[in-house]
Amino acid sequence: MKRSQFLYTSFVFLIFFSVINGQEKREFTSFKEVLEYVKVTNHQFKNAEWQTRLADLARKTAKLNLLNPKIPASAQVLDNITQQVSFLPGQIFGQPQGTFKEVTIGQQYASTFSVQPQFDIINLANYAQIKSAKTNQLLVDNQNKINEQNVYDQINMVYFNILSFNEQKRILEENIIIAKDILRIIQNKFTEGIARKQEVNEAETNLISLQDKLQQIELNTEIQVQTFNLFLENSVKATLSEDLWTYENSNAPLTTQNSLLAENAKLQYELSEQEYKGLKFQNYPVLSFISSFNWQNLSNDFAFSKNSDWINFNYIGLKLSYDLPTTVTKYSNLKSKKIQLEIAKNNQEFSKKENENKNKQMILEYEKALLQNENFRKIYTLKKDTYEKNFNQFKENILPLDKLLISQNDMLTSRLNVVYSLANIGFAKAKIEISNRF
Repeated sequence: MKRSQFLYTSFVFLIFFSVINGQEKREFTSFKEVLEYVKVTNHQFKNAEWQTRLADLARKTAKLNLLNPKIPASAQVLDNITQQVSFLPGQIFGQPQGTFKEVTIGQQYASTFSVQPQFDIINLANYAQIKSAKTNQLLVDNQNKINEQNVYDQINMVYFNILSFNEQKRILEENIIIAKDILRIIQNKFTEGIARKQEVNEAETNLISLQDKLQQIELNTEIQVQTFNLFLENSVKATLSEDLWTYENSNAPLTTQNSLLAENAKLQYELSEQEYKGLKFQNYPVLSFISSFNWQNLSNDFAFSKNSDWINFNYIGLKLSYDLPTTVTKYSNLKSKKIQLEIAKNNQEFSKKENENKNKQMILEYEKALLQNENFRKIYTLKKDTYEKNFNQFKENILPLDKLLISQNDMLTSRLNVVYSLANIGFAKAKIEISNRF
C-alpha cells in the first residue's frame, strides 16, 4: 500500500514538474515591452472589450426603441356553449305591447384573428434614453482607460521591485565576499594570537547577517515574480533583463496632462443629468400611432364552417396618452435623481482639482527621486572611501574590527539606498509615461 502511494505521489510530482518546466520562458528588456504583452494577455482588458460591446448594444437598443414599435397579434377560437339571452319588445314580433320575447343574439362559433401595429411618434423619455446610452458608452470607455492605467501602475510597482531586488542581490553577494574576506583575516589573526575570539564571532555574525539578508531578498524576489507572472496570466515564465543603472542618467524634465479622472466625473454628471431628464419626461404626454386589423369568422354549425362568412373590421388613428403625476414612486425617483445630480456636480468640480493635483504630484515625485539619487550617490562615494581606508588600516592592525564592520555596513546601506532611489526614478518616470498614454 505504501509503495503504491509513493508511486502515485511521484507520478503527480512528475506531472507538476513537467508543467512548470514546460512553461514558455519570456525575457522582457523594457517596461514598455511588458505593457505591450500585458495588453493582449490580461483578462481585465478582454473583459473591457466585452463591456464596450455591452455599452454599444445598449446605445443601439435605445435608438431602435425610440419609436417603441409594437405589433400585438392574437388568434382565438370560441365555442359559446351558452349564449346570452336578450329580451326584445314583443310588438316587434307581433305580440301585444308590453310583452317581451327572448332572443339569442350572436353566433355559437366565433373565430377572430387580430394584428395591431403601433409606434410612438413623440416620446421625449425615449429621446432622453438615447442620449443616456451615448453618455454611458463614453463613460464605459473612460472607465476602461482608468482601469487599464491602474493595472499598468500595479505592474509598474512590481516591475521595479524586481529590478531593485535583483540589484540588491548582486550588491549583497559582493558584500558577502567582503565579509568572508574579513572573517578569514580575523581568523588568521586569532590563530596568530593577535585577535580575540569575540572578534571572530563578530565577523562571523556579520557574515550570517548578510547571508540572511540575501535569502530574504531572494524570497521577496520570488514573491514579486509570481505576482508579475499573474499579471501575464501565467502564460509565460518571465525574466526581466533591463539594467536598473540605466536610470542613473535620467534627468530630463517630464510633464503630464492626464485628465481621465476629471473626464470620468464630467461624464458621471452628464449621465445623471440625462437620467434626470428621462425621469422628468416620463411625466409628459406620449403621442402614438395606433391601428388594428381584424378578421372574424362566425358560424352556428361549427368553427370555420364552409357556409360561414368572414367579417373584416379595421382602424388607424392617433393616441395621446398621459399618466397623471400621482404615482408616488415616480415622484420619489425624480427627487432622488435630482439630489444625485447635485452630488455628481460637486464631484465634477472636485475631480478637476484632484486631477490637477495628481499630475503635479507625479512630477514632484519624479523630481524628488532624482534629487535623492544624486545625494545618495555622493554619500555612497564617501562611505566607500571610508571603508576602503578602514580596511587597509584593519589589515595593518591599526583599526579595530568593530569600526571596520560599521563602515562596511554603512557602505552597504548607502549602496542599497542608491538602488532604492534608482528604482524610485524608474517607477516615477514609468508612472508619468503611463499617464501620458491616455
